[in-house]
Amino acid sequence: MDLFTTKTQRYADEHLMAEIRDNALLLRRIPYGDTSLIVHVLAGEHGRMPLMARGARRARSPFRAALVPLCELMIAWRPGRTGMGTLVDVERGEALLEEARGFEGLQMNALAAGLFREGETHGYAELKYALRLLNERQGDSGLLAGAWNLLQQEGWLGPLDHCWHCARSANQLTWSNAELRCTACGSGPALSPGLRKGILGHMQNSKVYLPSHDLAMWRQMIQDMLRYHGLKPL
Repeated sequence: MDLFTTKTQRYADEHLMAEIRDNALLLRRIPYGDTSLIVHVLAGEHGRMPLMARGARRARSPFRAALVPLCELMIAWRPGRTGMGTLVDVERGEALLEEARGFEGLQMNALAAGLFREGETHGYAELKYALRLLNERQGDSGLLAGAWNLLQQEGWLGPLDHCWHCARSANQLTWSNAELRCTACGSGPALSPGLRKGILGHMQNSKVYLPSHDLAMWRQMIQDMLRYHGLKPL
């Protein structure tokens, strides 16, 4: 089979594949060739996947203004026979964050990109809710609440009144080796009942106040877990 026939067959195969539509959030855009992009998205029913956006970097491409992070997207694509699918349409919906929270939103995107893998069907709802937590809270607590939620959804967190190492209930708990541990299982900075209750309360209600020293400890806990699992800290 000559090269022309091969390309013609590939084009026909792509265009015969059924088109799929889904809500999505954009995670990454990677330049490909002179005019195209490979985009990584979290789709509502399909999870994380890469898609080829042909010609998306051309000045007149309809993809150009629509493929932006931190906005609700409606995408359509055709699955590839063996590799990534091809993006065929994008509709840009509402922004999910206030403009002033955009940098923190991109940090949340980067965390989601590290947590959710291709082939998994979850991630979209989790990231969308984390961005909502970020948007509803003031200052550093918004980023921490969103990140905490993502780690909880991935199963990284245990109950805040139990040792994560031996699973026993304990009043005195410390932070050791990126885990909440009882004094028999580890030694480290003590996590007071007030801090632990404050984290739970703040996750449920944005009006629950956390003092600066508690916020600093909460951030340290999240950073330690990310480093322990090989992810970039916030």
